[in-house]
Amino acid sequence: MSLYQLAQRRAAAGRPVRVGLIGAGKFGSMFLNQVPTMPGVEIAVIADLDPERARRACRTVGWDEAQLARTRFVSDGRDACADPKVEVVVEATGNPPAGIAHARAAIAAKKHIVMVNVEADVLAGPLLVEEARAKGVVYSLAYDDGAAV
Repeated sequence: MSLYQLAQRRAAAGRPVRVGLIGAGKFGSMFLNQVPTMPGVEIAVIADLDPERARRACRTVGWDEAQLARTRFVSDGRDACADPKVEVVVEATGNPPAGIAHARAAIAAKKHIVMVNVEADVLAGPLLVEEARAKGVVYSLAYDDGAAV
């Protein structure tokens, strides 16, 4: 069974995968552009140093006002990691220290993490994998970051 089919099942059951996105720049915007075409995936929280920039990014990629209203915008990635609605955190800041801190916060909160921030993975990937295993969550790379997003 493919991830797409699993996501369709979640959509049909009214239980979309709830995502917290950290970083609404280039790579984050590529992900946001795809979300409306991904049944079973919903963005619960977007964290960006400038939440209004994140809202503009959503509008730029075609989000409607209803999607914006369903999404919480925050300025601190740790808020996305701690949000009880979030199941999976996508870390797309491109800032290695921030990415490592966000991944560790997500793992500590028992959230799965998809690391788009390849620079952070280069610095601490094996450590993050071990921390995730110990907490029973998945740490995954978005291989070829931009294309994977």
